[in-house]
Amino acid sequence: MKIILNERRHAERALQYGEMDRKPAKTLGCLAKYGLEQGKSADSTYDLLNNFMTEYYPHYNTVRWDTFLTRVIKQSQKYIKSREEAHKSKLIEINSVSITYSELRKIKQLKSKRLEKLAFVLLVYSKINNLINENDTYWINNDLKEIYSDSQMAVSKKDQGLLVHKLIQLGYLKESRYIDSTNVQVLFAVEEDEVAFKLVRFDDFVLEYLRWKGENIKNCTVCGRRMLAKSNRMKYCRECKRAG
Repeated sequence: MKIILNERRHAERALQYGEMDRKPAKTLGCLAKYGLEQGKSADSTYDLLNNFMTEYYPHYNTVRWDTFLTRVIKQSQKYIKSREEAHKSKLIEINSVSITYSELRKIKQLKSKRLEKLAFVLLVYSKINNLINENDTYWINNDLKEIYSDSQMAVSKKDQGLLVHKLIQLGYLKESRYIDSTNVQVLFAVEEDEVAFKLVRFDDFVLEYLRWKGENIKNCTVCGRRMLAKSNRMKYCRECKRAG
C-alpha cells in the first residue's frame, strides 16, 4: 500500500532513524505537516526538512532542492488549513482497520478467488478512506493499478474494469453517478458485528483474508514478511531465500 497511514509515526521514525520512503516527497510531506502541526513557522519547517535531507539523503544539494522544499511546505500549509476548516485532525494517524465476520462471509460468497481478493482489498481501502476523511461513506477513488497490486493479481487493464463491474452487478459496489468518474462505493461493509481480526500491517494484507479462509500463511523467519506457504517446511520468503 502506497498510502502512509500514520503520518506522525512516519515523521518521528524519519527524524529518529533516518527512515525514508522510496519517494522522498512522501516523507518530506509528512515532516512538513508534522512540523507545522507542532506550531513551527514555515521557515523553521524548512530548516527541519533541509537538516533531514542533509543528514540522510546522499548527494543532497540545498540549492537544487530549495524550490521543491518550499513547494512541499506550501502544499502542507494548505492541506492543514483545509483539514482545520473541516474540523478534521491535521495528521492522518491510522493504526488498524477492523474486519468483521459479516464482511468476510459476504466476500466468501463470491466463490471466486479473484473477486474475493479484489472485494477484500476494496473493503480495506474504503475503511481507510473513511478514517482519512473522517466519515462513513465507504467511497473509493484510488488508482485501480494500486488496488490490484495490493490484491496480488496480475490482471490486464481491460479485465481490471470488468472485475470491478462484476462486483457492481452483484450488488457489492455502487458506481458513481458521474459519467467520467471511476469512483465506487462499497456496499457490503458491516461495522456493527463481531470483529474477526484487525489489520495492523498493510504490506501484503490480502494474505490475511486467505489466512482466515484457511490457507497456509506463514511469516518469513528472516524478515517477518507474510507469505503463502506451499508446505509447512517453507521458512523464507522469495527475497530472503534468493539473498541467502
